[in-house]
Amino acid sequence: MPSESHVWYSGNRVEKYATMDITPVTLQDLLQMGETHDLQSSARFAHEELPKRMARRVKALQNLPFIVGVNPWIKSVYQLYYDSFEKLLSLPVPVNDKTQQIFTDELRPLVQAHQEVIPKLAKGFKECIKYMSKESATEFLNHMIHARIGIRVIAEHHLSLHTRSPNYLGVVNTRLSPAHLITSVAKHARDLCELNYGVCPEFDLVGHTDTVMPYIGVHLEYIFMELIKNAMRATVEYSQRTGRIDHPAVEIAICKSPEEVVIRIRDQGGGVNSKDLPHIWDYSFTTVPKYDDSEGIFATQSRIDMQTGVGGPMAGLGFGLPMSRIYARYFGGSLEVRSVTGHGCDVFLRVPNILGATKHIIKD
Repeated sequence: MPSESHVWYSGNRVEKYATMDITPVTLQDLLQMGETHDLQSSARFAHEELPKRMARRVKALQNLPFIVGVNPWIKSVYQLYYDSFEKLLSLPVPVNDKTQQIFTDELRPLVQAHQEVIPKLAKGFKECIKYMSKESATEFLNHMIHARIGIRVIAEHHLSLHTRSPNYLGVVNTRLSPAHLITSVAKHARDLCELNYGVCPEFDLVGHTDTVMPYIGVHLEYIFMELIKNAMRATVEYSQRTGRIDHPAVEIAICKSPEEVVIRIRDQGGGVNSKDLPHIWDYSFTTVPKYDDSEGIFATQSRIDMQTGVGGPMAGLGFGLPMSRIYARYFGGSLEVRSVTGHGCDVFLRVPNILGATKHIIKD
């Protein structure tokens, strides 16, 4: 269990930084930083921006109901954000190579320390959700997860600039192949499905499979894993319920236009009935597994993969679909589900061409 700490700390510095304006950041800005490879400018921006965003998360946690704030898991997240805020303010402004390296060396373990934030929040809200309305909890988590993505993108982008990789500018893969990523994720999901159920459907990849686009790969990886895993699981379970012997393949179509790339994932898993459809974006606190529970291979894998990279896969904790939609919307995309009850679902993921004319801003 997390160690004990004060429920919250009072201090003028948190109040001051939490009320400062967040500097808008576009993905084009991130790409430009990568192209110029100006480590000092990148470090100065992170040094200036991250404390403001951390302070806002501290204030958001302070504003939770008292009985929620004292939950050990929630309290540990608060302590982490507060300590990170104080640590960042203690670091010298990166004005030369030496101070830039000091900042970078201190930032790296902070990023690592925040990998468990979402699992801890999931555990904490499971234990104390009865003390908040569902609407208030959803609003808090939506803002928390959205802001966390921005914090991690800024931090990870700076750290990634220190390691040059082909086709990468910081965290942005400038030649990302959706087909290649989907194939890798779908094979992984298929293996998990077979381990869990003894069988699994195949997948068919169609459409503009030669599409190449600039994007942050781990964001798409998280979404693809959640959607394909759900489609395969629904297909097998519907076959089991109806006595269907052959499992229809999951069809994944890629369509590229000048403004966006659309991925449609189509299954024949029976669909979602009309009364449940409005709730598919809810955080399912009652289904959050304990870390030491045996909840099947999907939950086991979620704990193995939990929070790797920029945000990282975290399927199986009751947060999968709502988090996928936040990732999709983050840079101006969308995620929609169309269900035909008794047949299956079509899920449409739309992501923008970030090198197009539209600027997609990273806000708090």
